[in-house]
Amino acid sequence: MEVSSLTEPHQVVQPPFPNGAFREQHPVTIGLFTLLLFLSNALPLIAQEPAVVVARVANHAITQRDVDESVLSKIVPLQQQLYALRKTALQNLIIRKLLESEAARKGVTVDQLRQQFMAGPVEVAATEVEDLYRQNLTVFALFSPDEAKEKLRLDLEGQTRLKRYRDAVAGLRKMYSVEVLLSEPRLTVLNDPAASIKGPADARIVITEFADFQCGYCKEVQSTLKQLLQIYRNDIQLNFRALASPAHPLSVAAIEAARCAGKQDNFWAFHDALFEAESLSPEFFTSLAQDLKLNVTEFQRCQSSGEMRAGIDADLNEAQRLGINATPTFLINGRLLTGAASLEEFKTIVEQELRRVQSGFVN
Repeated sequence: MEVSSLTEPHQVVQPPFPNGAFREQHPVTIGLFTLLLFLSNALPLIAQEPAVVVARVANHAITQRDVDESVLSKIVPLQQQLYALRKTALQNLIIRKLLESEAARKGVTVDQLRQQFMAGPVEVAATEVEDLYRQNLTVFALFSPDEAKEKLRLDLEGQTRLKRYRDAVAGLRKMYSVEVLLSEPRLTVLNDPAASIKGPADARIVITEFADFQCGYCKEVQSTLKQLLQIYRNDIQLNFRALASPAHPLSVAAIEAARCAGKQDNFWAFHDALFEAESLSPEFFTSLAQDLKLNVTEFQRCQSSGEMRAGIDADLNEAQRLGINATPTFLINGRLLTGAASLEEFKTIVEQELRRVQSGFVN
């Protein structure tokens, strides 16, 4: 089942908690909130002392890492939710401190400062109100036209004032020194000697992509990835891992075909052509092999042999181990990014990672 927004991933497996799906505006139930408060103490221990021994059986020691690995797919969504809570709380505290500092400098209260940021006349064009009213006639079926238009005018005015406030806060961030040091959870991907990789071997940033050739959002993000790799050609290594969806009948066959092409050093050309194709079929795979001047007999033998299934299963197992249940999903030096993210979203994380690596800092 594909979702409505291009920034949302295609769901492959439904986990106990939606992976990376927590949003700031979502309410948190008392039970989950209590659990996250408990984990706020437990999770730092997991990150800082993975080698600590938590049990011994005869002469065998069981470490915190052993425990965590056994339930990693369940821990990861909770870590992401806890991080989202902390990030939201931190941003609110930063804004509060910025407002307090600026209010003290101006000799006013914080509430007065907010009012100053949003003050001033706001002109809302009558044509804008009329257009919005016509677009939402069904919504205002129980309102009189004058009442509905006045409500729309006030809403538009409020949006303008809110934008002024946000712009002012953004200005304060530039005026005052703000350094965010909150650590984001990182996942460690197990090495796969058969993985499809491009980019420099000594790249400072490794992006692992879990994708499906029949996933529309995976297709959508490919042009963004190409731009990113062009901009940071000396800094990024891309690692492709397959996450086939049972909802896509040719998903596994497409991955097998690409990997069979890879045996003849043509994985990435085949990969690009699959994502650019209007539709996929076994006939298209063979035609593409011919276009790429592959040994078609060997290509078809590879496809029919099933020799690529072990690698596909290994990728699926790795995704499940990491709690990854949707395509596309990216790990950027272990930092989780889901969905068809924009170039700016990728660049923001890449720049942060370049600064982190440059400084020699390791989480």
